[in-house]
Amino acid sequence: MTDVKSNLYPCAHCRESGTCRNGENEHSCNFCIKHNELRGKEHIGLAFGICGGLGRAEPVTERMNKRITPILSIVIVLPLLAMVCWAMVVKSDFFSELLAFASAIIGTVIGFYFSANNRF
Repeated sequence: MTDVKSNLYPCAHCRESGTCRNGENEHSCNFCIKHNELRGKEHIGLAFGICGGLGRAEPVTERMNKRITPILSIVIVLPLLAMVCWAMVVKSDFFSELLAFASAIIGTVIGFYFSANNRF
């Protein structure tokens, strides 16, 4: 998980300079002024909000694709663990079936993340 690669593309808004000059008379545009939480319209050279002043930006879909797998695994594993704990506390008749079901899914998720050849 430490060697996640990011594809940065040239930022068209700031023309790879990192500062916004798209308003009137080379001033910053309204979006960048609002993103930097400033008042007024006479700001010059503000850092562009999307690229953070780097001049290169990462597309939103690429960021979503990198985050959806860990979020989905958390959304699946935590409720399963909660169901197993709840079934254990109330001494459910179906505890063994629930444990077998949950352990298979949790084991698959853990195996995916800790396998030697995963792509993340």
